[in-house]
Amino acid sequence: MKKFLATLTLAALANVVALPAASITFPSLTTIYVGSGVLDGIGANVATIFSCSNVSGVTATLRVQVLFGGGSVAGAASGPVTHGSTLLVSTRLTAAFIDNLLISGAEGVQGVVNIESTQSAVFCTAAVVDSANAVPIFTMPLHLVRINPHPGTVE
Repeated sequence: MKKFLATLTLAALANVVALPAASITFPSLTTIYVGSGVLDGIGANVATIFSCSNVSGVTATLRVQVLFGGGSVAGAASGPVTHGSTLLVSTRLTAAFIDNLLISGAEGVQGVVNIESTQSAVFCTAAVVDSANAVPIFTMPLHLVRINPHPGTVE
């Protein structure tokens, strides 16, 4: 009987895990993350990368906006992220990653990022990296703060 209940419990748990929470579709680009510590070095091999994956079930629009420390906009990049894919946005070309989008104007930035999406089921990470090294060297992971959470998640 215990084995039967354990099997039944595991089967029920597998069904729950397999069903993602319904994604919220925002009426327009909506902030999902903010983060501090964005860095891009002029004359130095330093870039900040933002890696965002979409598991919403539909194509989402993503926008990554970088601001200087004083609050003025340094630059932004936006584009579509299809379901199940990852978009890598960076402040400059990197040797270790496939940079899908570049944020023009972010050269020399030391500031903040605002990440917006049209879907709640887009999840992002960020790090400051050595842009010239073909082997990923992560100088500093950035802590992104989730602003509009996806239902059923805790970040």
